[in-house]
Amino acid sequence: MMSIFIFALLFGHAIAFSIQSEMSPLKLYGSQGSRSPLVSWYLHELELPFDVVGRDNSNPHPFGQIPCLVDNNVGTSVFESGAILIYLATQYGTFQNEKERGDTLSWSVWANASLDPVLFKENERGQVIGTGAGQENRRLRGLDTHLEGKNYLATSDRFTAADVAVGAYLLYVPQFFGPKASFKMYPNIASYMKRCASRDAYRKAYPTETDGILSIVSGYC
Repeated sequence: MMSIFIFALLFGHAIAFSIQSEMSPLKLYGSQGSRSPLVSWYLHELELPFDVVGRDNSNPHPFGQIPCLVDNNVGTSVFESGAILIYLATQYGTFQNEKERGDTLSWSVWANASLDPVLFKENERGQVIGTGAGQENRRLRGLDTHLEGKNYLATSDRFTAADVAVGAYLLYVPQFFGPKASFKMYPNIASYMKRCASRDAYRKAYPTETDGILSIVSGYC
């Protein structure tokens, strides 16, 4: 059984390597100051070739916004960061089983639908004016409980697209608000944030921001 499992892993990696070596680079419309780098993070995790394109008239997003991903290998485009992560996970990622697939999709959507409104408080014009981090919150407490004894979100405890979705949003808090917004009251989240920010692919996506973020996050732990 173990030899079959090892063969399956190696065979899967061989297929992935073949796809990556033959595919055309994906095109990511985005900028460093937007949410596009979280897509770059996952693209680096998957080791997929891609080019970043600034705002221009060729962006197929119906409202001209970023991020937007164009995949000419299959002739499609995807917008909204969560949708892009899910697309990449299902098109180019791997799942150990259907449970891991379900976990990945669920937590990726949860990041946008439930975590974002907690972390980023907006005024009536949609401008971010504060954060709910550092305060007692039911969703954050639930996430902290879920992460107890775990490295990553999925039941398999493997790093997945869900960790990019959730981890990136959490890590935007120290990036934008500095040390005043602390996660010390959520020790499992704090450790999780440090784990995510310490990944090589994260540093590739946030090359000038990572050291400062890690310095702040280390103060939570």
